[in-house]
Amino acid sequence: MADDARFRWIVETMDVGPADRVLEIGPGSSDSIACISERLDDGHYVGIDRSATAIARAVKRYAALIDSGRVRLAQVGLEELRLDHTIDGIAFAPGDFDKVLAVNVNLFWTKQPTAELAVLRQLLGPDGTLNLFYGYGSPDAAATSPKVPPGKLVQHLAAADFTARAIVAGDLLGIIARPR
Repeated sequence: MADDARFRWIVETMDVGPADRVLEIGPGSSDSIACISERLDDGHYVGIDRSATAIARAVKRYAALIDSGRVRLAQVGLEELRLDHTIDGIAFAPGDFDKVLAVNVNLFWTKQPTAELAVLRQLLGPDGTLNLFYGYGSPDAAATSPKVPPGKLVQHLAAADFTARAIVAGDLLGIIARPR
């Protein structure tokens, strides 16, 4: 099991279940991949990252999980992702995912990510959630890392027809959003 308390809290907060289909945006080669995939039985994890270096590191670090079929990785930026296209052998179609995760991805608050949120809305299945998390510390520690303004995130999500709620634990901020 991955030992990063931050990712354990994120996975618990997202309520990842054994059959969930999870898409992570920008995972690099972080512990999030192991924390999510260890909870999956019939489900699967797909990580997309624009960095070829990050994908290469993740492929090396998580080779056994990739070989098991539970984890798949693709080199593509969210802004390039299109529905009904195959990237690195992974097809992306409407309703393919139960949960979408992004950890410390600035795109969601530094600009109005209208096109990206539209794609994510389509990728989410019924009752799917978009989970945005920010912070580098522990859910049990004092807040020390700078955070994005939750109001700005909620505002961008509302403009894209999502409802959202904020969760704060220690040094971590989470925004859980659902399409309306």
